Amino acid sequence: MSMTTTHTTTTRTRFVADHLVTSADAAVLSPGVVDVVGDRVAWSGKHSDAPAFDGDVVRLDGLVMPGMVNAHAHTPMLLLRGTGEGLPTDRWLVEVMWPREGRIVADDVTWAMRSGAGELLRNGITTTTEMYFFGDQMASAAAEAGLRAIVTAPVIEAADFSKFGDVSEQLDRIAAMRSAWSAHPLVDIGIGPHSAYSLSREALEAVAEFVAADPMLLHIHVAEQPNEGDGVRAATGLSVPAYLDELGLLGPNTLAAHCVWMSPEDIEIFASRGVNVAHCPASNGRHASGSAPIGEMLDAGITIGLGTDGPASHDRLDLFQDMRAATWIARLRTMDASAMPARTVLAMATTQAAAAVGRSDLGRLTAGACADMVRVDVNGPGFDPVLDDEQLIERLVWAGSPAVVRDVWVAGRQVVSDGVCTSVDVEAARHEVVARARELVEGATR
Repeated sequence: MSMTTTHTTTTRTRFVADHLVTSADAAVLSPGVVDVVGDRVAWSGKHSDAPAFDGDVVRLDGLVMPGMVNAHAHTPMLLLRGTGEGLPTDRWLVEVMWPREGRIVADDVTWAMRSGAGELLRNGITTTTEMYFFGDQMASAAAEAGLRAIVTAPVIEAADFSKFGDVSEQLDRIAAMRSAWSAHPLVDIGIGPHSAYSLSREALEAVAEFVAADPMLLHIHVAEQPNEGDGVRAATGLSVPAYLDELGLLGPNTLAAHCVWMSPEDIEIFASRGVNVAHCPASNGRHASGSAPIGEMLDAGITIGLGTDGPASHDRLDLFQDMRAATWIARLRTMDASAMPARTVLAMATTQAAAAVGRSDLGRLTAGACADMVRVDVNGPGFDPVLDDEQLIERLVWAGSPAVVRDVWVAGRQVVSDGVCTSVDVEAARHEVVARARELVEGATR
């Protein structure tokens, strides 16, 4: 990266890029301009159309694109990265994850989220949608790192997590978190009821009442496994989506993760209620959960964002990998080589993921949007030769990886420089996480 002047984070800065993608459905601008004032984009477009500007000017080699938005994650699970390899989701949760997670303490989550924030930012992910315990610690660690975080504090009923209290106590804690973080520019607080199979009807009804009184993002696992709705159907005669709909839990502020085992009727319910979906293809493949009917959901008008899921079920916090996995799975499912074009899957990692979490000001670099952006090196292996703009988008999806992410900004603040996260002491966090992970696996008293 070459600069004509030194970039300052508190004033006005014009970024001039060799190539600029302002959103997944926009033309590639070569060269392009992004004007940032404070933490927002003031103007973007072709260099030849740029208005007069009186701030600093930064010249950027390569491609500048919007920061990616992770629609579903449990980032502190990096404490248990790769745990339970070879197990399907139900056994993985009950036999391995929940017993170990039940021993996790607040400081574990602080360090794991700190380390994970550095990893997410380094990988070009500027916003993450999280569901995990000790939400205040997650929010603090993310904010400290300069990572934008939507923290959907979990609600769960399981013996391993009795220390978090009953559902009423968990809801009180979420209400307090929403109040404490309401004015923070990088943190939003929502609610994360784990799933229909892990929560009683009374608990889900309490969540519905809570959200009706204070609308917020409601983030829930749905239809991840082929048998997870058996109990619901036996008790109610309904599929999980129909059951959640009956309880009043489905609407435009609902983000349903996975959604692998969806019938046409379930898809129709989601579409009619404006429910959004977080697609986690790499995690689903890791656990052999199945292939989600993404094409059918897109055809129904459902907004879909990509999610990495947690590092315990998808070792990498890497949306480049998920873009490719989503494409492979869609094409294999339909035997259609034209399914899931590059721009469609890029949108699922940026603009559509932002829409799925209710943030139209993210995942794009247009006037008024948050100044969250990524510079990608497009001169390395896998990209050349690029003969036209459309090939540049295709290469970004098919050949992109964290290795090509060189610089990242969140809210106008640079947090990755020349491939190094500058807002987190990555090595210190990594060493702390390794030590704490060993204690969890060995069953040490927490």
